[in-house]
Amino acid sequence: MIFSLKRQKNLACLSGWLLIAAIPMLLHAPSVRAEEKTAPAASGRNFYEVLEELLGDFEFDLRNGDVKGTRDLSIRNLSTSENIPGSFKQHLELAVTERILRVAKGTKLIQCLPCRAKRTTLSGDQMIITSPDSNPAEMARIAKMSGISHFMDLAFSYQPTGMVLSFTTLDPETGTIVWSRSYNSETSRTAALKRGVDLAETDPTRRESEYQPSLQYRVGLSYFFEPNATPNTATGCLVPSFRLVERYDNRRKEVGFEVNYHYAASLLGGTMTDAEQVSNIWGGLNGTLLFVHAWNFLGGEENFNHARGSAFAAIGGTYASGYLGGLVRAGYEWRLAKHWAVSTTLGYRPQATRFVGTTSYGAVTGWEYGLSVSGLFW
Repeated sequence: MIFSLKRQKNLACLSGWLLIAAIPMLLHAPSVRAEEKTAPAASGRNFYEVLEELLGDFEFDLRNGDVKGTRDLSIRNLSTSENIPGSFKQHLELAVTERILRVAKGTKLIQCLPCRAKRTTLSGDQMIITSPDSNPAEMARIAKMSGISHFMDLAFSYQPTGMVLSFTTLDPETGTIVWSRSYNSETSRTAALKRGVDLAETDPTRRESEYQPSLQYRVGLSYFFEPNATPNTATGCLVPSFRLVERYDNRRKEVGFEVNYHYAASLLGGTMTDAEQVSNIWGGLNGTLLFVHAWNFLGGEENFNHARGSAFAAIGGTYASGYLGGLVRAGYEWRLAKHWAVSTTLGYRPQATRFVGTTSYGAVTGWEYGLSVSGLFW
C-alpha cells in the first residue's frame, strides 16, 4: 500500500513536469502551422490569375488576326484533365466566348445543341450510344443546317507545375484543321514581358495583352522644297527636326508633337543674290510646330529584324521672318533596325499672313515636299 502511494506520487510529479515542459511547445505550434499555411500563398500565383494570362495570350492573337476560322463559329467540344471539376467547363467556355465576342468584332458565335446530343440505339441485346463527333457526315449536315462555318475544340490541362490551354478550329465540310495553338502558363509570362507588359503594375482583373504606352523621341535631318515669298519659287531647305510621341495600342499608333527649323541651303554656299536674300523667309528666324499622329504597320509583333512601315499625318503652323501660316503634312516612312527611319513627306501651306512688319514680299503659299532621315530612341 505504501509502495503504491509512493508510485502514484512519482507519476503525478512526472506528469506535472512533462506538462510544464510542453506548454512552450504548444504555444509555439500554432505560429508554425500558420507559417506553413500562409507560405505557399505568398510565393505562388492564384489559379485564376494564371488562367487569365493564358486567355490574355489568346486575346492577343485574336487582336492581331492570327486566329483563323472565327467566322460563324461554334464551340463544339471542351475537354479537361481529370482533376478539374465538371462545373468548371462551363466557366471556361464562357470565358473564351467573352474574349471572342469582345475582340473579334462581327464574329457570330452559334450555340450548337445537336452537336453535343447523344443517340441511343438497340442492336440485338446491346445498347449503342453514339454522338455526331464520331460521324463526320452527320456533323457536316448539322453545321450546314445551323449556319456554322467553323467548329472550335478546346482542351484544358491543369497540373501543379502549370496549365495548358489548347485551341483547334476546323472546317466541318472538309474536316481539315484551319488553326491550332496551345498556350502554356510557363511561357505566357515570358511572351507578355517580350510584348512590354509590366505584370506587376497590370490590374489583376484585366490582363490586357498589349504594350504599355511609352515615350519615343527622334532627331532627324530633312531636305525640303518650300514655297517662298517670291511668287512661283521653291527654296531648298535643310531642316533639322525633333519629335516626341507616345506609343500606344500595341505600338501601332503614335501621337505627339514635332518641331522644325528651316534654313535655305543656298545661303550655305553663298549663291543667293542680295534681292533674293531680302525676300527669302527661310534665312532668318523661323520655327514650325506640328501635332502628329502616326499609324505603324508592324504585323503580328514588332520585329526589329524586318523593315516596318508607318504612315503619319500632321497639322500645325510656321512662323518665318514675320510670316505666320498654317501647315498640313502627311508622309510615309520605312523603319530600319531599331533606331533608324527614312521618310518621304508631302505638305501644303495655305496663304500665310504678314504677322510682324509692314513690308510684304509676296504671298507665301503652296506645296512642300522632301526626304528625311531620323534616329529613333525610347
